[in-house]
Parts: sequence; C-alpha cells; structure tokens
Amino acid sequence: MSSSEHSSSPLRLKTIIAALWTGNLFAPFLMSGVAAILPSIGESLGAPAVMLSLVMVCYNLGQSISHMLSGRIADMFGVKRTLLAGLGGFFLFSVFMGLAPAMVVLIPLRFIQGVAAASIACTVTTLSVTLAPANIRGQVISIVVSAVYLGLAIGPLACGGLAEFAGWRSVFFLVAAVGLVELMLLARVIPDQPRAASRRSLDVGSALLGAAGLFCVTAGATCTFLHPAVVGLLPVGIVILMAFVRREWNSSDPMFDLKILSRVPGLPDGMAATFINYGSFQGLSLFFSLYLQQVLGMNAFHAGMILMMQSLFQTFCSPLAGRLADRYRPGVISTSGMAVCGLSILSLMLLDQNSSVWQVVISQAALGTGAAFFVAPNMTATLGNVPRENLSVASGLLGCLRTMGGLMSHIVMACMIGLFMGDTAVTHENSDLFLHAMRYTLLLFGLFNLMGVWLSLRALRHHR
Repeated sequence: MSSSEHSSSPLRLKTIIAALWTGNLFAPFLMSGVAAILPSIGESLGAPAVMLSLVMVCYNLGQSISHMLSGRIADMFGVKRTLLAGLGGFFLFSVFMGLAPAMVVLIPLRFIQGVAAASIACTVTTLSVTLAPANIRGQVISIVVSAVYLGLAIGPLACGGLAEFAGWRSVFFLVAAVGLVELMLLARVIPDQPRAASRRSLDVGSALLGAAGLFCVTAGATCTFLHPAVVGLLPVGIVILMAFVRREWNSSDPMFDLKILSRVPGLPDGMAATFINYGSFQGLSLFFSLYLQQVLGMNAFHAGMILMMQSLFQTFCSPLAGRLADRYRPGVISTSGMAVCGLSILSLMLLDQNSSVWQVVISQAALGTGAAFFVAPNMTATLGNVPRENLSVASGLLGCLRTMGGLMSHIVMACMIGLFMGDTAVTHENSDLFLHAMRYTLLLFGLFNLMGVWLSLRALRHHR
C-alpha cells in the first residue's frame, strides 16, 4: 500500500499530522529550555561560563554534522526508520544527561543529542511532504513547522519552572518519559516508507571530511581556554572543509549538489543572508539567560518567562508574514525582517545592571517579530527560482546553512566570553566583565546582520 493510500482517511491523516507535530516539538523545546537552566547546571556542576557555552556549541555542532548526513541515511535505510532511530537516541541520551555527574560527561552527550535532533527535523519535514495530499500540503507543512516555534517559545518557561521546583535533572527525565510515548505513537501511525534510492551509498570519505572540518573549526575557535595550542585546529579545519567542498563539487553523486549555487540566480545571496541572520541571534539565549539570572538576580522560572517572548512573537507573527509573502514580493518582506533583527540586536547593547525588565521584554519581542518576517518570506524568495527537480537539494542546503549559522553564533559567543572572562563563572560581583563580553558580541552580531540586509537587497533583483 502506498503512503498516500495509508493517509487517505481524514482521521488517519489528522493522527499522522498530530504525531509529526509532537515529534517536531521536542528538539526545539529542549534547545531553548536548556539555555534557561544553564545557570542551574553551572552551579550544580561547578562550571565556568565558557564551559556552559560549550553545551550549546556542541549541540549545534552535532546538528550541523547530522544535517550533512541525515538525508542520505534516510535514502539508504528509509525515512521512518531514520526518524525512529533519531527519536530513540534523543530520548535515551536525555536520560544520560539527567544522570551526568560532571560537565566533561554532559557536553559530549549534548553533542550526540544534537546529532539525533537534526535527523528528527530532516525526516519529519520529508514525511510532512510525502504523506500530505497535494491540495493541502502547504497547510500540513505549516502546521508541523509551527511546533518548532512553539517548542522554542515554551521551552525556557517550562524548563525554568521545572528546574526551580524539582532541579535541572528533572527536565531531561521528563522529556525522556514523554518521548517514549511519542516514539511508540509514531511507530504505530506512520506508514512504512520505501527507500528513495536503495542503491545509493554513503560517501564515507566526504562524511569524515565534513565532520572533521566542522569539529576542528569549532574546537579551534572555542576551546583555546583549555590550551592555547588548540587554536591551531582552526586553520586545519578550514583546510579540511575546503577539501570537503572540492570533493563534493567534483563528485558524480554528492551528498550536497553545490553546483546548484552557480545555476540559480540569486540563490547564493539568499543562502548567505540565511546563514548571517541565524548566525546573528541564535546564540543570544545563553547571554540573556545569564544576564537575567546572574546580573539582574531573577530565578530560572521568571527568566524563562522573559526568554520565551522572542519565540512567542515569532510564533504569532509567522502566519501573517507567510500570507504577506504570498501576496507581495517576499524578498522585500524578508529584507525588512532582517533589518528589524539587526536594529533590535543593536538596541540590546544598552542593557546594564540597572536596566528595566521591560527593556529586555520589548527588545526580545522586536527580535522575534523581525525573525518571523525574515524566515518564511526568505525561504519563499530564496527557493522561488529553484527548478522543481532541485528543490530538495536546495532545501537541504538552506537547512544546513541555518544550523551552521547557529553554530557560528555560539562559537562567537563562546570566544567572547572566554576572551573577557577566561575560566571564571558569571556572578553579580564580576558582572561588569560579562556585560563587556555581551555588548561587544551584540555589536558584532548587529553589524553582521546589517551586512546580511545588503546581501538580501542584492538578491531582490533575481526574485520572482
């Protein structure tokens, strides 16, 4: 029986959508939620600020590596199997993280959890497209994707509240328990999927090159506080990534068909704008979690309420941005959204030890609104010129660049914290050092984002 026949019943289709929606919720929920409880983890395990930043860096590194491989692995072993394996790994390592006795154990576990999270995102998107009837495919995709924004919005509040009342370890145990039910639900309701390319194989050489290059760049940029010689890994990683790009460019069956960038007008500028925008604000959740709790003295629950504002406004404004992108030029809307993001980031530089909580709330709301008016319209504009037969490749590249932008954001953030604070923890007494690190990082991110506005404007002349 085909996938479309499996999902032909309206009731069964609704069940499948609900299962995919729930499966898409866990990874973003725990991503933003962990940012809210990092100060609690640091106090419990005696970790300095730079070590806490590595919890986020390694998660994004795992996602970046997995994004390169998940599509090909799903082709080889089947989309459903890959999804269930990703979910199983995500929830299993949640248990291990809840039991972690030290940061040197927690950080590698977080990396593996990032690998699983990316495989979930890749396969849920694929199933949303393949199982939905053509006449309502857009609605199904928008419903499933809305789980990402909701997870990002409620993660800080829920995890912060749970950590406040039951300890930070309870967050991981609860996610694992609920996730086991979700795993059984998906195994039951998702129809078996045929392998899209049973004869395709994984290019182990390319996979190792890409993973090694990303690891060396990340370690070289963020781990110099462990030993100064680690910085030598940075140029090594860049050379390895160049070898990876060359290998993929010349391959007859690449994991990423990079040549599409030269064939589609405006695609490189749109892709670069995506990388820049995500790279300019994805890492900010750690800064504001530490700022609200260690500088302003708020508890994890109240800090979570404020941190959720960005994702909450992104959730509410995204449908409006999508409708506007359908009616007007999406490139203009996405460029406006990016400009709002850049100005919001620069406005956050005004924060100090005496700032009002409302100043943080308004800036977070503006940042979420700008992000909402960038993401969906930019996706529409960037992929608008891509031929139908190349859409999956272009979508995969766009997803990889989003993840790598987030990774870059956390790398820059970790470097700035290490530069200004070394291996000391963030406390109210040394909040001046932390605020210096935060302001210079915000200045860098704001200017970087405005450079993305220029790239987005350049791409406008190619958009349909």
